[in-house]
Amino acid sequence: MTTFCYQELASPLHDAATVSAITGSLRGRLDELGGVPGGAAARPDAPFVIVVATGGTEQAVLEVTEQRARACPTEPVVLVAHPRHNSLPAALEALARLHQDGRRGRIAYVPDETAAEPAEAVADLTAWHRLHDTRLGQVGDPSDWLVASVPDADRVRRHWGVELVTVPMDDVLRHHTTPDGGQAVAVRWRDQDNAHGPDATEVAAAEALHPTLTAVLDRHRVDAVTVRCFDFLGELHTSGCLALADLNDDGIVAGCEGDVASAVAMLWIRHRLDAASWIANPAEVDVDADELVLAHCTIAPSLAEDLHLDTHFESGLGIGISGTVPAGPVTLVRLGGHGLEQRWLADGEVIGSGDSPDLCRTQASVRLETGRVAELLESPLGNHLVLVPGHHAERLDRWWRLAVPWE
Repeated sequence: MTTFCYQELASPLHDAATVSAITGSLRGRLDELGGVPGGAAARPDAPFVIVVATGGTEQAVLEVTEQRARACPTEPVVLVAHPRHNSLPAALEALARLHQDGRRGRIAYVPDETAAEPAEAVADLTAWHRLHDTRLGQVGDPSDWLVASVPDADRVRRHWGVELVTVPMDDVLRHHTTPDGGQAVAVRWRDQDNAHGPDATEVAAAEALHPTLTAVLDRHRVDAVTVRCFDFLGELHTSGCLALADLNDDGIVAGCEGDVASAVAMLWIRHRLDAASWIANPAEVDVDADELVLAHCTIAPSLAEDLHLDTHFESGLGIGISGTVPAGPVTLVRLGGHGLEQRWLADGEVIGSGDSPDLCRTQASVRLETGRVAELLESPLGNHLVLVPGHHAERLDRWWRLAVPWE
């Protein structure tokens, strides 16, 4: 259960018994969610919300948020309001002032004890804290073709809280151990139908990158990686597709091609939605039908069906993963700008898969809402898109409005 702190503010016109009667059920709801009473400085490492118990608390809200800013700078402000005793009017006035002062925040309005908003607000703050405690390893430089996906590290830190850590590719290659041809591969790949695909030696060589990258995580004390994976093709004659797929299914975000923008999007999805995601190229579009085809040679096994192994598409070397992304609702995410201060979010539906020999091995056709495909051609933020199952655009956009600082 998530642990967070909350502080209740009430007008001095009300005694403790009256305040307890006003907010008793609300406090019970917060306690069920893992909340504990505490002041602004009690837990700088945990989410903090302010319960606006009554009216007449506007100045108190400003004072408490200032105390919290000293303990946890830049944390967004969440004010919990209810429909009694002028709680909501006080929250509106206080939040308006905080916005005037350049602070991010929102009101979690709770009309009754069954409302979902407190849980959503706490989940948003929890994701904020997790991102601000994340170190993303850049294994090698971004691939040369990612000319729009190389954000400034300081700006990424300011907007997202994610610290970028440089990991030289030489460090990875120096510690890599090549397996012999008889080495067992990961269990999840042993039973795949590879009668016409790579042999066991090639699979073992690709899978050997998994412990190599896991060691990078430990050695450099990073929580996630984005890897200049095409260097493996030239230096090791294998691909990183299998290892990256395994890491993502292990709950460790692992991005391709040194793409920081996509890796941060994947971290956002992991921390806010607790879900794996798929980084892919938009390979084809049909503007009139609002459809596009996504393709890539790696995907977390939990996100696909009918998995089998092939070679990496562009090189014909190593291992590429071919699978079917199940039909159903999905969300596409793209971040952009010098500090990843721009976002593109779209709900859609996977409507089919493909096996074109001219595209990366896993291929999915996605239909979006009217006009959204055209936006990609008119105002792209970059190449890769990140796909996560389910419709989450509204939830992610709400987090964005709360948590990403204004420029």
